[in-house]
This record gives sequence, C-alpha cells and structure tokens, in this order.
Amino acid sequence: MIKKYFVVIKGFLQAYWLFIIPHHLFSRLTYIITRTENPLTSYLIKTYINLFNVNMNECEKESINDYKTFCEFFTRKLKSSIHKIDTKKGSIVSSCDGKILEYGKIENNTILQVKGKKIHIRDLLNNDDESATAYRDGSFVTIYLSPKDYHRVHMPYSGKLFKTIHIPGRLYSVATHSVKYIKNLYARNERLVCSFNENQLKFSVIFIGAINVSSIEVSWKGEVSPPLPKKTITTKYSKKNIILKKGQELGMFKSGSTVILLFNKKVDLVSNLKRGKSIRVGNQIGNIIN
Repeated sequence: MIKKYFVVIKGFLQAYWLFIIPHHLFSRLTYIITRTENPLTSYLIKTYINLFNVNMNECEKESINDYKTFCEFFTRKLKSSIHKIDTKKGSIVSSCDGKILEYGKIENNTILQVKGKKIHIRDLLNNDDESATAYRDGSFVTIYLSPKDYHRVHMPYSGKLFKTIHIPGRLYSVATHSVKYIKNLYARNERLVCSFNENQLKFSVIFIGAINVSSIEVSWKGEVSPPLPKKTITTKYSKKNIILKKGQELGMFKSGSTVILLFNKKVDLVSNLKRGKSIRVGNQIGNIIN
C-alpha cells in the first residue's frame, strides 16, 4: 500500500512541476541551441544516441559528423527501405514511428487521453464546430514519439488539404506521467491541426507541441511555430490544390511530441491495435468502410 502511494505521489510531482516553469522561454532557448553550429554538436549527438539507444544504421546519414546542428540530427531522414507503406486499397496507415497511447471510437464527441480522462473534440479543435461535427462517431489513434524515434510525420491516407488550425497554448511534457495526471493536456498544449478530405473520408493529423518542441514544420508552408502573434490562426486551403499521397511526408517536429489522428465514421480501426504497442510509418491501422 505504501509503495502504491509513493508511485502516485512521484507521478504527481513529475507532472505538476511543469506548471511553474516558463514553457515558451525554455523551449525558445532550445530552439536557438539546437540550431547553432558549435564544437559540442558531435558530443551532444553522441550522448543523445547512447542515452536513448538511437539506431543510426537506419539513417540516411549514419555518421554523426554529417550533421552540422543537433536539429539536423533530430529531424534526420531514414533510408527509403525502412518504412514499408501498406498499399492495400482502402488501408489507413500510421503517420509516424512511436508508441500507441490510446485508440478507439469517438464517443459522445470525446476521445480518451488516458484511462479515466477524456478530452472533448471541440476543446481539442479549439471550438471548430465544422470539424467537431465531422468526427462524430468516428475514430482516433494517439501516438507518442519518444526521444529515440524518427520525428517526421507522414500521411495516413491520400487526401486534399482543406484547413489548418494553429492553436497556441502551454507546452507541458507529453511523457506518460504528464498524460496520466494533467487533465485535458492535449487540449491545453500548443497544437497544429491539419485536416484533409478524400471523397467521403475526412481526417485530421494533429501535431501536439510539448516542452522543448521548438517548432513544427509542414511540407507546404515550412515552419509554423512558435506562433506569432499568440492567437489561433485558421487557414483555409479549399482554393489551393494541395494533395498529398498516403505515406508521403507531411511535416516534422523539431523535438519529440505526440500525434493524434482523427477519422470520420468512414474508417474502421484494425483489431490488432494495442496500447503500448510500437508502430512505424506505413503500418496498417485501419480500413475505409465501403
């Protein structure tokens, strides 16, 4: 019993110290440091590789000396043979490498943050009624990108971009202890919602910012974070023909975080998804319902 209480108190302290630190200042310093060429870059990369057991054999550039800055290393590309994109007609695939935190049906317009904690879709999408309505009775998958993971994000299915919503917010850690204890964490953190459609299918890829996530980048626009000014920015793309194919690179985190995938009710998730399961770009996670 004492051990149980100790674990609870430890988790609480690990999560809630984040309330007192200046998230954006801390992350802005990270932004500057990770983009600076300096003699310590190779040492920092080597330390990071050893600490998090990064598999450099998968990388296009296997030598740490090929990276001029830490950011270059962090956003490293992998060899083309590493990711196998499921090509079956109508299959939906993972957008990123990471660990499945939660998945399932969107019930009463809510998704699970973690067992016992739910997030309303309207809060996650910053009260965007159009999008919230589109995902009623749909499904979701939440994937955590750990420090060792590849941090580029790909398309779960082919689609035309019709809207993005960039929502400023806090930058709480999205590590397990924070997700477990901080209520509405994903709806409180900075996030970028990228929404697509393909015939009757609608889906969103949501980049969730976190501490030390000094920027998010997308393929059609470049860097979109930190947001200036600090206000929600909604951009509509209906008049532009931005079409991305399944498996194509969509964007990247400049430091680790979480991706939430939302699908309307045209998608069934596959039965072999499991919480805590490692997943890679291109692994099948669902099917389009005909």
